[in-house]
Amino acid sequence: MVDKRRSSEYKELRGFIPKSLTMEFKAASKKVGQNINETLEEAVKDWISKQEQSTERRSQNSFQEDLTFSSLPTISTAIEKTLDNPDWGLKHLAKETKISVSRLKKLLSGDRPTDEEIKKLAGYLVKLEGLVFDREELTDMRIAEELRQRQLERLKRGQRKPKD
Repeated sequence: MVDKRRSSEYKELRGFIPKSLTMEFKAASKKVGQNINETLEEAVKDWISKQEQSTERRSQNSFQEDLTFSSLPTISTAIEKTLDNPDWGLKHLAKETKISVSRLKKLLSGDRPTDEEIKKLAGYLVKLEGLVFDREELTDMRIAEELRQRQLERLKRGQRKPKD
């Protein structure tokens, strides 16, 4: 058995994550019969792999830089993508953001978030790159959603036939 602390082949990695996530991580490691070092190493490898795949996809799609309103992310899709992460769940997101599960479900269905909700969601909703959205980005997303909704309403009004 290699003493990883003294081996030149190993390096200590440190960081700070929420206490509740630490406890979940330790419990999940124990549940599958791995020690924390093995599980952390596996998680880091998976994360790096996801980043490489994301970079490949972005480079393949670089010619599509002309974004339309329909391709912009929404707060609803940001919540959905965050919940795609198996380490997260609606209850966990509710606990971390202090927004009720029922309200999060309404946001998922497209309800407009308040300024206070945007403030609470900032730092918890995850982008494709694994980074979190900040408050300004979520506010911009809300503005884009409102513009998209107005455009759809104008299109619907324009498609209605005038009465004779």
